[in-house]
Amino acid sequence: MSNQGNVEQVGPQACIASELVRLEFRKRGFWVLIIFAGVVLMLGVLSFLFPHRFREGGDLQVSLSPQVLFVIMVGTVLASLFYVFRRDREIRGLRLATIQQYLSSQEQHANSMIDTVTNVFTRTFLHDRLTAEISRAERINRSLALIMCDLNNFKQVNDRYGHVVGDYVLSQVAAILKLCVRGSDYVARYGGDEFLILLPETDQEGGEIVRQRVHRKVAEWDRANRLGDLPISVSLGLYLHVTGHTADMDVAEADARMYADKQATKHGTIASTLPIVSMNLVARRTGSR
Repeated sequence: MSNQGNVEQVGPQACIASELVRLEFRKRGFWVLIIFAGVVLMLGVLSFLFPHRFREGGDLQVSLSPQVLFVIMVGTVLASLFYVFRRDREIRGLRLATIQQYLSSQEQHANSMIDTVTNVFTRTFLHDRLTAEISRAERINRSLALIMCDLNNFKQVNDRYGHVVGDYVLSQVAAILKLCVRGSDYVARYGGDEFLILLPETDQEGGEIVRQRVHRKVAEWDRANRLGDLPISVSLGLYLHVTGHTADMDVAEADARMYADKQATKHGTIASTLPIVSMNLVARRTGSR
């Protein structure tokens, strides 16, 4: 019976550690050769300095002259040293290549998790995280909130000021979103100018507090950094996970509520999809969020 399913999966750190141990073991073998070459060289020198002892003394009998024996030994030593140094250079190259491969894999892994423009999580990472948080919320029977965030007038920012300024605005809004949530929450860039905030163990009131806080902080930033006559604001859609819904269903619901908030803003009305929490409640719960 195949035991393929029982094979332990090791990460890149374990792989590189195993590879480096293997290379070090091979290098120890080379040092043994160096020691052997040194002994042979020493015997060659002794045979040259004391030829009578090698030809007549003890049980060792040498039919060659000391000079010829010395040349043979020196040649053997030089060949051994050349082989050792060449293999040592190869080991160094292998070690460097292994480390570079590991660093490259780590960089690719980091790039798959963090958006380089906004320095928040990527959509791919958050989708996997959301799936895990849904399972956890249903297992422990705790609420889970999502907030979809979309920048208003962002296309006009790119058209009027260029993508460099657009990226700057995106990075500033992302920084604001991270300041408005806890360390256990997640902020991800979901699309071009869309962000998704994941709030584990957060109910309707807690989610609404975060929602109002984001509106307030973005408005403060806009007043201090207004781009000409173009105001920057966000539309936010808050949704609480319902048992049985998938991650895609939750995101779609939060996106629908965000769109409703955007439409209400355009028409100068107040979105009625969510209750408005009193400022006393906001002040009371700010410390816990």
